[in-house]
Amino acid sequence: MRLFQTISGLCFIVFGSFCLNAQTVTLDNITTFENQRVTLCEKVIGTYQSKSESGVSYLNFGAPYPNHSFTVVIFKKDLEHFDYDPVAFLKNKTVCVSGTIVFYKNKPQIIASNPDQIVVKEN
Repeated sequence: MRLFQTISGLCFIVFGSFCLNAQTVTLDNITTFENQRVTLCEKVIGTYQSKSESGVSYLNFGAPYPNHSFTVVIFKKDLEHFDYDPVAFLKNKTVCVSGTIVFYKNKPQIIASNPDQIVVKEN
């Protein structure tokens, strides 16, 4: 019982509340988890920040845009919560991202509104 409490505590510290009720998935099976809270650990292959007024940031996984298989979306209003520039800092890093899978133009994505949703696994 004590071991379970220790592991649960570490999980909460490392992944915040996003670790709770999040199933670990892969790029191969992510499309089957629409509207479910998941955690995906993969390398960020490409990044992009919209030059338009929207200022949306994109982290692409699996392959460079437009052949990517999954995207993390960070809206401009949420960038103020990050103490780093996700587009520059996370490119080519392996990260674990947690959140709810939604589809946009037939591609799965997670909207990251909080930096606790993204944990860097390698530098």
